[in-house]
Amino acid sequence: MSRRTLGRSALALGTAATVGAWLGSAAQPARAADVPGGSDWLGALASGSYLSQLTIPGTHDTCSRYGGPITQTQTLAIPDQLAAGVRFFDIRCRAINGVFAIHHGPFFQQIFFGDVLNLCQAFLAQHPQETVLMRVKQEYSTVSDADFQAVFATYQSKWPGLFWAEDRIPRLGEVRGRVVVLADSSGLPGIPWGGSLTDIEDDYQIGTIFEIASRKWPEVSAHLDAARASSDPQKLFITFTTSSGWGLWPKQAADAIAPDLTGYLGGLNHSARPLLGTVPMDFVTPATVQPLYALNFGG
Repeated sequence: MSRRTLGRSALALGTAATVGAWLGSAAQPARAADVPGGSDWLGALASGSYLSQLTIPGTHDTCSRYGGPITQTQTLAIPDQLAAGVRFFDIRCRAINGVFAIHHGPFFQQIFFGDVLNLCQAFLAQHPQETVLMRVKQEYSTVSDADFQAVFATYQSKWPGLFWAEDRIPRLGEVRGRVVVLADSSGLPGIPWGGSLTDIEDDYQIGTIFEIASRKWPEVSAHLDAARASSDPQKLFITFTTSSGWGLWPKQAADAIAPDLTGYLGGLNHSARPLLGTVPMDFVTPATVQPLYALNFGG
């Protein structure tokens, strides 16, 4: 079945002393105690930082917890992902009867878009310095872009003020407490998915586990290198570590690529705060999310 298709330094407002107070000395890696917990890590960063100049852990097919090993990509529900530090969601919406049901292919994931928004809104009310980047994509329905946008507009009206949906990369301070829309449909408002503001690595159709080493990981590592080298605040790098195929289930792929990602992170100069952009993963846990967002603090 077919499946889906953030800079080196944070740009801070204020003096160097102010930045140092927020982020710690750039000359020393952060101690573990200096890295915030998963629920509040964005709140510890300078408001002048562009979202493109941060390392943001995410989830691919965020809600896909049902349908068996061919379909399942996550074990943690949305509240647990948010508490762990996940700040990018990949939300797949089937347009049906005027609402969005969340699907992975034909499999309904026992949650609707309104439920997703309620969970995000509740979290952001409790943690108003945080933000959530949200890819919104049509899945398992074929309504026109105009019809898909019309359904999305009903959600905008029912959750006023929750969405930030401009066609540019914002600074963190502009979007605290809000959901930033990444529009994977030409009718939607927000940052266009696959447009000039994004640079995406998402080679997901990997047939066997042997192709993780020969193809998928080289693509991922090269894209992470490009994100680290980028100095364009209006270019959001998004690197999916995820894949599956005819002989490879998502969990097998996640387990196979995990040591490569761990090794890559371990080889970085953390004191330089290398920024990798947005990194969606499958089967996230607090232990896989924290090392990514800790890079923002030199941890």
